Amino acid sequence: MLAAGERGVLKKPALKALQVPAAFQDQVLGRLEAEGFEAVPGGVRVPLAHQLQRLVQARGVVGWPLGPLLKGATPAQAKAALLDLARKGAVRLLVRGKAEAVAGPDAAVLDREELRALGQLAQAVQKALKAKPLPRTLLREDVRELLLDLVKPAPSVTPRPDPAALVDRLLQEVVRLRLPDSGLCSVPRLVLACLGDFTLTRIHEALFQAVRERRLELRPESGMNRLGELELALCPAGIQDTRLSWARALEERP
Repeated sequence: MLAAGERGVLKKPALKALQVPAAFQDQVLGRLEAEGFEAVPGGVRVPLAHQLQRLVQARGVVGWPLGPLLKGATPAQAKAALLDLARKGAVRLLVRGKAEAVAGPDAAVLDREELRALGQLAQAVQKALKAKPLPRTLLREDVRELLLDLVKPAPSVTPRPDPAALVDRLLQEVVRLRLPDSGLCSVPRLVLACLGDFTLTRIHEALFQAVRERRLELRPESGMNRLGELELALCPAGIQDTRLSWARALEERP
């Protein structure tokens, strides 16, 4: 749901603003929780793991602590989610001077062996500076050998998927799922067709990207209340709390 995806957390007052009847608000939140949103008091939030990964993907390197940048989480919850991602190799924990930071898994970082080589150089420098009765120094050749160990070629990494790939996928699905008489495609059906491979937030972002590129048109619901709560949750938000429930391709992908 775009409202939850943008704010990170969705609570009952927001459902009221979306004109979801009070009798169905718990049901909507329950369905979103079943879709993978995490429960918080009075609502749901975008999973902290997803928020963290989107954050480092958008910013590259992010300073710690991240609590103020995450929605619907206490500092302890944010730290626990970050450490869990780091254990899985989904993010990198960094030291930058006196501060700590977080980066994505593809960041160019030193491995353990390279850190040990750098540590040996740091120890030698400290020993030379603190030596008594007179300070010592280092042979340039010795320093160069240690640095050569440090700057060995970094391992190759798999390039990230092209952001335009999802837009192309959406255009293909719109053509496949469109109604023959009107050429319109139901946005809930379109989202569900891609939800197995991409997050709901990413799909909504790609829909708006396609609109900006004038490759796709999004139209609001007609106001006849034909969509259920879950279908509305799958539609991105338009102006004045409308739901953009129909899509039309302005170009066709093979």
